[in-house]
Amino acid sequence: MTPNRSAPPCPPSPRPSVRGAAQRRWVSGLALAGLLMGLSGLAQAQGGADCPVPLRIAFLDKAIPGLLDGDGDQFANPPGRFVEWAHSTLRRLGCKADLVRLPQRRLLFDTAANSTQVTFYFAHTPERAKRLIYPLQRDGQPQRNLALAETRLAFFARADRAPGIRWDGRALQPEGLRVGIVGGGVEEALANASGWRLDRALSHAGSIAKLRAGHVDVALLPTLSFSEQSLAAAPALKVLEPPLQRIYFFAPVSPVLMGQHPHFVRRFWRTLCEVARADPLAPGHAVSCQA
Repeated sequence: MTPNRSAPPCPPSPRPSVRGAAQRRWVSGLALAGLLMGLSGLAQAQGGADCPVPLRIAFLDKAIPGLLDGDGDQFANPPGRFVEWAHSTLRRLGCKADLVRLPQRRLLFDTAANSTQVTFYFAHTPERAKRLIYPLQRDGQPQRNLALAETRLAFFARADRAPGIRWDGRALQPEGLRVGIVGGGVEEALANASGWRLDRALSHAGSIAKLRAGHVDVALLPTLSFSEQSLAAAPALKVLEPPLQRIYFFAPVSPVLMGQHPHFVRRFWRTLCEVARADPLAPGHAVSCQA
């Protein structure tokens, strides 16, 4: 009788380990999470989450009617629209800063030296642009769509004395008139080049007071220094047409800040512009902040 020889059993088909597959999915998930976190961190660094430290923002230590309240090195309560814009901008960016008040000339010198990093509401001039960083176009002209305000630089005279003063856009007559300006102000370089007889005040309010008291014959000032009510107050003042030029106000930064935090600076300028545009009482510049 032939013995019953059964065939050897077939080896079992290979089956994937459930535990191994789970481990592979877990490792893949970790890798993906790490990649997403890295990309998020890169986006934040490029987007402006690199808040500078220190960050000091300087404001003028003299009141600007309707925009910056109080005189001296302390802020008033409420401080005025400029300070509110700065706080809103910093909140949107998630950054903190020290806000300080300085005399007119130190606004330029301290920011140029990086003792302060931002000068708030400083008109653009070619001289200032040699020491501070403004938002500029490729041709070197200021990027006006990011200006916080636009105004005219004009002569003002007492209304009762204006008929005896002539200004045609080139010559101021009669010769020898005393011209009031703010020392270190946007008008100083232009006034120096014109050869007028100058009287320097510490602030716009001081120059206006000298004009009303008759200590100067005319005052050269940005028109945003006045409201209709302040012009009409006795003795009434009158603007002499035509204006000398248009001027644009920005928040320039120190060369060091721009060199170390260029993404933050650009986001700061654009966000500040958007905050200012959203204020219905902002002085006359309604252009979009988008280039």
